[in-house]
Amino acid sequence: MVDDMTSMPPAGENPSGAVTRDNGGLPQGVLQVAVPAQEAAVAGITRGPLVDQGGRRLGPRAQKTRARILDATVALLGEKPMRDLRVIDIARRIGSSPATFYQYFKDVEDVVLHLASEMSEFTPELVELIHGDWSGPQGHERGRRLANVVIDHWDKYAPVLRVRNNASDEGDLSFREVRMRAMMPMVEAFTDVIALAHQDTVTGHALDGERQGGAINPTVGAMALTSILERLSMYHVSIAELGGSREDLVETVATLLQMLLTSRR
Repeated sequence: MVDDMTSMPPAGENPSGAVTRDNGGLPQGVLQVAVPAQEAAVAGITRGPLVDQGGRRLGPRAQKTRARILDATVALLGEKPMRDLRVIDIARRIGSSPATFYQYFKDVEDVVLHLASEMSEFTPELVELIHGDWSGPQGHERGRRLANVVIDHWDKYAPVLRVRNNASDEGDLSFREVRMRAMMPMVEAFTDVIALAHQDTVTGHALDGERQGGAINPTVGAMALTSILERLSMYHVSIAELGGSREDLVETVATLLQMLLTSRR
């Protein structure tokens, strides 16, 4: 029987809202499985009022159940690809039933798409960093901060971001739209900074006629920088296996950013 989501508690809670526990200290009805620390903040990224599949606003207990579904999905995506993930897997992970899952999401792709959409909430922080002063030591430090923010974000939500990127690369339009929505504010910010910094080199020549290196297209340059941040963050663990530390990555990315965003070549 499907729970009344605004009044009935999820598995592991009694009607008063108190959590009952077994001898192991975990809420009853919740499978005792280790869950990666990266999922802990997932529930906090949602914006706006939450509703069920019927459009009804969620009560506090229903919101907790929904958050557990999101957390479980993140954990499971770290264990298997989305194509192998089933609704029953998510339901079992939270000690509930598929009927509970379907109160909140249509299917596995729906919950993963929702997660991917919410991951872009940090983009304004990046845009603010990009629109700063990139000159001198402070500019280089700005690049380091930007690189660290992107790497930390990737590490925190790697399973979801990897699914988003892979699905986008394979031609899934929904995931591509979500990915572009996250990337385009960064691309636009980089484009503005590059266009301003290289007004006299976009044609490969300075105003005095002296060659300043190859031509720079601000949009192409912006896409390149955004791709560098995304891809190197995605593969920084593999880079470490090849002998490059995170510090090496941050320093190199910061230098590349500053070179393109300020240098007259």
